[in-house]
Amino acid sequence: MPVKPVDSSAFDEVSCGGVPVYFTDEKNQEPLYLLLLHNGPYKYWAFPKGRQNFGETYEETAIREIREETGISDFDILKRLISDSIYFPKRGAINIVKKVVFFLVRFHSQNIEISKEHVTWKWVTFEEALSMLTFEDYSRVLKESHEILKKEYLS
Repeated sequence: MPVKPVDSSAFDEVSCGGVPVYFTDEKNQEPLYLLLLHNGPYKYWAFPKGRQNFGETYEETAIREIREETGISDFDILKRLISDSIYFPKRGAINIVKKVVFFLVRFHSQNIEISKEHVTWKWVTFEEALSMLTFEDYSRVLKESHEILKKEYLS
């Protein structure tokens, strides 16, 4: 039985971002994925993402956040991913419901200039990314991205 889509108003906060992929060869056989190590008391590997501003679409938020967090403007959005991440962080003493919408994005450069929100970055293979990602939701997002690449973009 299909699940009814959830309205964004059901979430206290929405963020959007991307799963950046870079192909190391002209035949698109060797995809690398960009992971960022987030700064703060709890460091974790994840993809570039950030909070949606009022009036922005999911895609506009993702583009802005990817640019801010990687310093890259030369990328293409390939597809919106089905796998949204939903979790329950604390804001002060209050638990909130947060949704993160991801897009698969193709970078045309590997030269990253991370924001102050991050400690470092790394281009990694699919297998390396799976072993580095801190949260299961992000592993699911990576797996969906890799399946899309295998079906639609890898020759």
